[in-house]
Amino acid sequence: MATETGAPMHALDFMLGEWELDYTVTQHGCTTKPIRGTGSLRHLFDATYLTFDYQMQQKATGEMIGQAHAVFAWDAKAEQYRFYWFESSGTFLQATGVLQGDDTLALEWQGVNCTQIFRRVSADAIYLEMHCPDQDLLLRVDFSRRAGVPQAH
Repeated sequence: MATETGAPMHALDFMLGEWELDYTVTQHGCTTKPIRGTGSLRHLFDATYLTFDYQMQQKATGEMIGQAHAVFAWDAKAEQYRFYWFESSGTFLQATGVLQGDDTLALEWQGVNCTQIFRRVSADAIYLEMHCPDQDLLLRVDFSRRAGVPQAH
């Protein structure tokens, strides 16, 4: 059964799948790559929503350092995406977003001075880039499709 929100949500199909995550953090002019993770993006309720679940680990030790659950939704009245993000630390935020072309979802976080994009590089790679000027922070997460894992629908 197709839903009213199905078409806008299918525009995010480039994000679907099981992913290996590689984090690059640049803050105050210093760049580090201390974190890796795994993530899963899947449709929920006939593509009414898109969920994003991920976990992060220290590269050096493999120690689990955080998990998060996020939900993307289409707000037909406002004609924009809504993104709700919940972290295992208890932090939760929300953002609004729009598509920029066929390969980029651009988000603006509410209550913090941060912008974020999800951009398709190829069928097997996307990246997330988050800019937070007040914290002099640039976060980039490279997503590589997990080998041997079928793409989610």
